[in-house]
Amino acid sequence: MINVITGPINSGKTSKMIKSYERIQKGDGFVSIKNMERDKVHSYEIMQLSNRKKQLFILREDYLTKDWCESYKMGHYSFSTPVLEHIENTIRELIKSRVTPIYLDEIGRLELQNKCFHKILVELLNSECELYITVREDFLDDLINKYNLTGKINVIYV
Repeated sequence: MINVITGPINSGKTSKMIKSYERIQKGDGFVSIKNMERDKVHSYEIMQLSNRKKQLFILREDYLTKDWCESYKMGHYSFSTPVLEHIENTIRELIKSRVTPIYLDEIGRLELQNKCFHKILVELLNSECELYITVREDFLDDLINKYNLTGKINVIYV
């Protein structure tokens, strides 16, 4: 079963995913935690649900340091290569260990361009494990078409 949590920007998709994990009390995966500085997004940390460990994953370009290793850039935001690799490797281990459900927040514009979580999402879809993903509502139809998900998903609106 593929569960897609969807809604507009800042509608509570991540919170809904965390609540789903806490309600089910099994599985594992990652959610993105937004960090604000005054009125703008400073960064996003990725948090593994089972252990609550956080890693800096996305950083606004104004705050980049010399040792930052960028995998992708989208607008003013840079994505960390080592953290992306950690997420992918951890999810591969979860699939191999048959952990279910697996949670992944958030699928969007980059994945539709075959970037960021695209590879691991394809692996998740091919694994046939139960899956919870978040997708902004403006990308939902494109996601369904790109990954051939018509009739295969349970859509949860926030």
